[in-house]
Amino acid sequence: MAKLNTCYEVMLNRCKKDGKIVYYDHAIPMSRFLRDVDAFARGLTNLGFVKGDVITVYLPTCPQSVVAFYACSKLGLIASFVHPLTPVDELADNITITKSKALLFYDVLVKDERPLLKLNVQLLRCSITDYVTLRKPVYGLYAKAIGKRVKDVKTYAALIKDKTPTDIAGNGQDVVCYMHSGGTSGQPKIVKISNFAFNSTATTIVDMYNPANDGTNYYLTTLPVFHAYGLCNSVHTGFVAGFNLALIPQYDIKVVKRYFNKYNITAWAVVPAMIQKMLRANAFDHKRMGKLDVIWCGGDVLTEQLVEQVDGILAKYSKRPAQIMRGYGLTETCGVCAVNNYDHYAKESCGRPIDGCQVEIWDEQGNVLPTGEIGEIALTANGLMSGYLDDDGSFVKDGHWIKTGDMGYVDENGFVYVVDRKKRMVKIAAVNVFPSEVENCISQLPFVREVCVVGTKVNGKQYLKAYVSLKQPMSGSDVETQIISYCKAHLIRYSVPTFVEVLDALPRTKLAKIDFKSLEEKNNL
Repeated sequence: MAKLNTCYEVMLNRCKKDGKIVYYDHAIPMSRFLRDVDAFARGLTNLGFVKGDVITVYLPTCPQSVVAFYACSKLGLIASFVHPLTPVDELADNITITKSKALLFYDVLVKDERPLLKLNVQLLRCSITDYVTLRKPVYGLYAKAIGKRVKDVKTYAALIKDKTPTDIAGNGQDVVCYMHSGGTSGQPKIVKISNFAFNSTATTIVDMYNPANDGTNYYLTTLPVFHAYGLCNSVHTGFVAGFNLALIPQYDIKVVKRYFNKYNITAWAVVPAMIQKMLRANAFDHKRMGKLDVIWCGGDVLTEQLVEQVDGILAKYSKRPAQIMRGYGLTETCGVCAVNNYDHYAKESCGRPIDGCQVEIWDEQGNVLPTGEIGEIALTANGLMSGYLDDDGSFVKDGHWIKTGDMGYVDENGFVYVVDRKKRMVKIAAVNVFPSEVENCISQLPFVREVCVVGTKVNGKQYLKAYVSLKQPMSGSDVETQIISYCKAHLIRYSVPTFVEVLDALPRTKLAKIDFKSLEEKNNL
């Protein structure tokens, strides 16, 4: 079998060599970034790491986390990405499960390094001062002042000093990273993703959009690299498209607006919560948004009302005009497997499957359902994971399909529509009720900011309850009356919520999705 390219090689071949990576408004030349990838690979080699070893990346979206990913790809190592605010005990469990041998951490996020010693791995300290020279002494003193440091910890800055070249030891079929997923069955899983999967997904997206790029274009990266959607569809896709990158380690509307003012941002991948925050701050209504070519949105439910609102604003400024392109994907598919584009677009859909991806709708027995019928979404793709860590039962149907745990259908033109998560489906009087359908209905009401519908039982009988946050103050009884009345007029009676509760804000997961599980637990104590 011919050797397949690593992510490192594809990035090296397709990135903009005279481009830039912006971080805290500091421009890092692409030439320096490439040197640092090679130097970090050398540093890891000098520490004794060999092909197949695992390194835990306990970092936000920053140059060091991106450097580490490509250095691991080059050497055939595996980068295990973990949320940088994960508690140490949970981190220890993860390191044990993945058999990780090193931990890259950020000095300003780990205030006390001493608990890290019990992890019994090589500690590698990264710092904002590795790349930000503006006010560098201030950042450095701040990091030292707030933290309790451990002596003799290896630093990122020291590791990249040796510029001696290293050979490419990785292969396209190698697992290049571990990502964490809720799993298609709802159980937490560690997903193994190969170089080939990342490359296939990124190159397919770029070839499908063929984005305009005159060398000044920037890809705005606000998604976390510890999620496949962020690492593959923001960072790797940005390099493959030849874009400059603008990295934002923590989503901040003020920083987003400043970046739109300063840089020629034409592509942006988001989750719906990011869009909603921009709208609440009136940050979208800005002439600099006119330079946008596309906004990709996935990772959570995106209502048609929200799409129309944003598209209407963008139309005021953009020549094309730009649009939000709703997509669908899983960690298991590098974050995307279907997406709308300018050539093929359908309202309320998640687009058609991207090249190399095949989608089917299955019944409970695994039979393929006809066009338009709702069932579980099953798929296979070039960007499909290599499997779950320590789980041989990941795949079905000839060993290369997965059941997603999502309910949906495919129309006569091949567009994919996601109805709801299978595990969220509620049976009321033997009728399947999909909470997301109820949420879409309620979201049409002008006073509703966000909504989450969950099942609740009273004396053993199943009902629906809607949790809402509001755009304006209203009495709870008025909210309940209007919501129930509106649902009765637009939904079958089984889908009408019996209870309504107003919250100041809906709970969210670490990835900014509405945390319906916590509401279910709250509701069924």
